[in-house]
Amino acid sequence: MQYCGLDLGKKSSHFCIVDKNRKVKKQGQVRNRLADITRCFRQLPPMRIALEASTKSFWLADRLEEMGHAVIVVDPGQTKAIGAAGIKHDKLDAKVLADLCAANLLARVDRPTEKQRLERMIVVTRDGLVKSRTRLVNMVRSILDSEGFELNRCATDAFVDQVSRAWFDLPEAMCNAIEPVITTIHMLCEQIDDCDARLKETMVNDPSVKLLMSTPGVGVVVASCFLMAIRDPNRFKTGRQAGAYLGLVPALYQSGKTFRRGRITKHGNRQARWALCVAANALLRARKATALSEWGRGLVVRLGRKKAIVAIARKLASVMWAMLKNNTPFEPRLSKAA
Repeated sequence: MQYCGLDLGKKSSHFCIVDKNRKVKKQGQVRNRLADITRCFRQLPPMRIALEASTKSFWLADRLEEMGHAVIVVDPGQTKAIGAAGIKHDKLDAKVLADLCAANLLARVDRPTEKQRLERMIVVTRDGLVKSRTRLVNMVRSILDSEGFELNRCATDAFVDQVSRAWFDLPEAMCNAIEPVITTIHMLCEQIDDCDARLKETMVNDPSVKLLMSTPGVGVVVASCFLMAIRDPNRFKTGRQAGAYLGLVPALYQSGKTFRRGRITKHGNRQARWALCVAANALLRARKATALSEWGRGLVVRLGRKKAIVAIARKLASVMWAMLKNNTPFEPRLSKAA
């Protein structure tokens, strides 16, 4: 049995093949094109290949498995031997990956299927559009504020209407400056609405999405983001593990008598983490009282709104994980759930 470490780069990748005794059999570099990768790896005997998780890693793992190889996608944060090396370059990284693969000392990443990756792309696109819109809205607010024109706080969707109402009070030079930005914001709003409609059309009939939408503050976008990130609830033993997977638990450092808690780790799927925070904010504003919303309002008083939203998002991750695992709808009161 041979083992291969593949260090992925943006345009090309370095590989190193070792035997069971970790003796180097072959080293080289290959361009990240399907034709070049096929030409390089199809002629080799079946082996175990390790590569770190990155943008192309899942696609490349599928292609290598089609050639008969066993592929392991590993968490870059767990490969300490690479990150802590005093001398670090791509060729050496590939050798270290091959050695760790031969010793079976790599932490595997749960790989989504190609279908799951394609379904998630609409969420990634929507996230990019929302970020672009937010950046442009903040720029317009900054331009107006620089000349003493302050706008009331409002939802992002209503921002264009608010600027339109104040349009004739603005200087002509300012109007000429922000007009293309306002037009772009309006177009982005339409594109985001189109993404929401497509996502709803695709996911609203999914029984798991319908189940998650019984939670206050959770709509089709939040439910879809969470479901696409978790995929299979049986991957986690507890709800806290699901929250940690999405980066909603505080960082922890403990050594001897030293014990420090930091900010949340922000590991895992960013879209799902953002969606849970949006749902937590909506839960605090909901008129219908639930045990979760009452607990959250108590946190607002003690910790402040921002920290409370993160804590509610973490609790929502646990609750929604339990709903998926047990196939039960949301219960507004803990006594009924018990």
